[in-house]
Amino acid sequence: MLLASDNPHILYGGLVEVVDAAEFDATRQRHPELDRHLAVADLVVLNKTDRVEEDERERLRATVAELSGPAAVISAEHGRIDPELLFDPALRPDGEEMAGQLSFEDLLRQEECDEHEECDGHGHADHLHAAYESVDFTADVPMDPRRFMAFLDSRPEGLYRIKGFVDFGAGDGDNSYALHAVGRFLRFAPRPWARGEQRLTQLVMIGAGIDADALAAGLAACRAEPEPDAADTERAMWGVLRYVPEPARDGDAEGDAADVQDAAVEA
Repeated sequence: MLLASDNPHILYGGLVEVVDAAEFDATRQRHPELDRHLAVADLVVLNKTDRVEEDERERLRATVAELSGPAAVISAEHGRIDPELLFDPALRPDGEEMAGQLSFEDLLRQEECDEHEECDGHGHADHLHAAYESVDFTADVPMDPRRFMAFLDSRPEGLYRIKGFVDFGAGDGDNSYALHAVGRFLRFAPRPWARGEQRLTQLVMIGAGIDADALAAGLAACRAEPEPDAADTERAMWGVLRYVPEPARDGDAEGDAADVQDAAVEA
């Protein structure tokens, strides 16, 4: 339903499947379709792990990971996970916090808070945050479109979200590309570079059991050559542009409204 929405203010944020560790085997026997649910999940929360022994917990985690494929799997007790895995508190104009999609700046700010444990006096670097990892990557050299798409196509297991901005250099010198990837879902949104803006690629990756060094090395290998062939780079951008949604056309909206009015008159 969300994926089919034409509302520009609605963006798919991932499919989360919650599994009861204490009742998993019995539930799976009664409802075999659970396997299909896990297969399409972007994030799996193995809940009530405090109610099973460690050996059983590891067996369940291995089974869930096998069924869910590349999805990130995190353990939880009493249904508690760090909400910042899904949402990030953003400040309203009056200073009150509200939930919203993670931004690159907010994620970096939160990482700094976790390192110093001094942003709000509570010390966010607790066991909830330890259930997942975040990796940030910044490059001042444009990314090669083919290499970057190959990286995205081969995302490792456990990598749940990627968010940020990509500079494709000669592929599109006028725009920076906002990237939103959740599980198997991928979308780019081009936006014009601001005058005087430093042209950077800035990404944050979030997942469970991910290899931070391997991810950073994989992205570093996506940097473009010093003097790439401009025509070839533009052709390579087709791999990116296929994930850019087509903008709604005013004529379509007017046509839809006219159809509704005509139908009302006929009725």
